[in-house]
Amino acid sequence: MKGITAELAGFAAGVRFAGLPAEVVERVTWHVLDSVGAGIAGSAKPWNAVVRRYALRETGPGACTLYGTAGTGRPEWAALANATAAHGFEIDDYALPALAHPGCVVVPVALAVGEETAARGHAVLAAAAAGFETVVRFGLATTPSLTSDRGFHVTSVHGVFGAAAVACGLRGVDEDTTASAYGLAASQAGGVTEYTRSGGEVKRLHAGLAAMAGIRAATLAADGFTGPRTAVEGPRGLLRAFVAEPRPAALTAGLGERWELHGLALKRYCVCAGIQAPLRAISELRAAGLESADVGESAAGLGAGNVEKPVAGLDARDVEEIVVGLDAATLAHVGAVGAYPRDMTEAQFSARHAVAMHLVLGGNDPGHYELLEQAGFALPEVSALAGRVRLEHDAEAEKSFPRRLLARVRIRLRDGRELRRLAEAPGSPAAPMSGEEIEAKFLGLAEPVIGRRAARYVRDAVLALADDGPVLAVLAPAHERYSRRSA
Repeated sequence: MKGITAELAGFAAGVRFAGLPAEVVERVTWHVLDSVGAGIAGSAKPWNAVVRRYALRETGPGACTLYGTAGTGRPEWAALANATAAHGFEIDDYALPALAHPGCVVVPVALAVGEETAARGHAVLAAAAAGFETVVRFGLATTPSLTSDRGFHVTSVHGVFGAAAVACGLRGVDEDTTASAYGLAASQAGGVTEYTRSGGEVKRLHAGLAAMAGIRAATLAADGFTGPRTAVEGPRGLLRAFVAEPRPAALTAGLGERWELHGLALKRYCVCAGIQAPLRAISELRAAGLESADVGESAAGLGAGNVEKPVAGLDARDVEEIVVGLDAATLAHVGAVGAYPRDMTEAQFSARHAVAMHLVLGGNDPGHYELLEQAGFALPEVSALAGRVRLEHDAEAEKSFPRRLLARVRIRLRDGRELRRLAEAPGSPAAPMSGEEIEAKFLGLAEPVIGRRAARYVRDAVLALADDGPVLAVLAPAHERYSRRSA
């Protein structure tokens, strides 16, 4: 009887496009587009540029594209830079109830190894589907205990296996070699979540390290280097080392017959997933307070040049207190930083500050955070309101977590009125984005960085993968795209 590691390897080695359900192809294609948009937007941020410069300096000659430059490199190094960029501004995807971040690792690896092997769309989507499924199942088996009990970051623990699955799949290695790659990947899993307490930029790097490690594991295994064949389930394996309350059956139950991608979610705002629902509640309360009913909220306008303006009808100066109710795990994750962040990571993990920013500035998009960064993370009106935001435990949110991310928000005004709203995270499985909204989000992220014409070219090339379009069309020509800033 096969063990868990061997079963996972057999699944990844056997995935073919022809066997994918239509809904899996559609979902993975949208998440590829979303991840590419996140990576393009993230590539423009200075902390991600540090990793890109490092990758370009250290790589050997290679043809793989790095977001944000005409330079190219080997697959490991391209994936390091691109995955860091994709995870580098808190706008990448996640999964419920798995509490995993698959796209930021899986997609950069699929594109880098796809470029290396000159793969076409069907092969890339099949490998990506295997990678998404692998990461999601690791999430189902390990979270929230992985983080809540042990302090590990899901992206860097789960991601190495998803990355190895993708790299092995695109390179066509067999089941036994893939199992060995998983054994090597397990020894490269890691990453702690102390950034949720004291900031720093390392969180962005976790996706890059996982992507790089997964490709490295696949490469070494293909060259004959071996890893333990029970690296996941063994008495000294990953589950025992990383998880206080593992659910090993979730890794293989129905594997290959039942896909677990129905829990994949997209972010509307560039903050931690746990802050998405509170911001939706604030947005709805803000809209309800207007004299005009014409307050539509869409996924467009995410770029720095399209910052939403604060609206009249609910003035931050009229607010006495905002109370945000969350489940216990989310409270621990987004409540520890406090109201006054000192860097971008803290700002994107502070529920108090994000809620205040949304009410004062009108949103939590890249442009809003650029304004905050330019102000040294101290916008007086935002800071003043953030100090009047209180977080508390909410029983209904607790009951729903982690299947759903809910938040209950109460705004107490100085005139004695109180506004209330229970909201669900936008883009989550129970409140999904439409295809039009996903495209609008992509264009809003990509256009400010690479220009209107190039952004539409990339969008069309990604969507053509389902028709077996070439992966090279998604990323090339790099020099032309990244040297053009307007069209």
